[in-house]
Amino acid sequence: MLGVLVALVLALVALAGSCAYMVRKQVQVRESATVGDYEREAAAVLERFDGVPALVVDGPSGPSLSRKAMAARQKRGGRIDSLHILVFATKEHKLVRFTLPMWLVRLSPDGRMDINREGVGLENIQLSIDDLEAAGPGPLFVRKSGKSRVIVWTE
Repeated sequence: MLGVLVALVLALVALAGSCAYMVRKQVQVRESATVGDYEREAAAVLERFDGVPALVVDGPSGPSLSRKAMAARQKRGGRIDSLHILVFATKEHKLVRFTLPMWLVRLSPDGRMDINREGVGLENIQLSIDDLEAAGPGPLFVRKSGKSRVIVWTE
């Protein structure tokens, strides 16, 4: 019994360690970055998807899911393997790059993505993982504000 308990504890420690390692490999933070650094990287991303519209657009009544962009992108389609986020925090001068593999995104219990974090203002956006996969690779969201600059895309 004691041997089984020790094996379970070791397995849990190994699982926690491998999860921490995986997350650490997916997040890159660059201190002392500039707006120009962000702009160059964001422009390179958008250039790769030349002509592919973002799924979430800022309108007069706030951000919304663009049905027109969704329809146009569904015609293109394509497999997506990862979700990428690039954020520049203007006050801290940090550039944060985060990549999430789609297999991990697909583990969401309700099949939906909650993209409204820390007052981003996206509470009305309801995107399912199926929506993302149907839309294929391309920009999901681009925003520039006084506090930060964000681009989210799938590849």
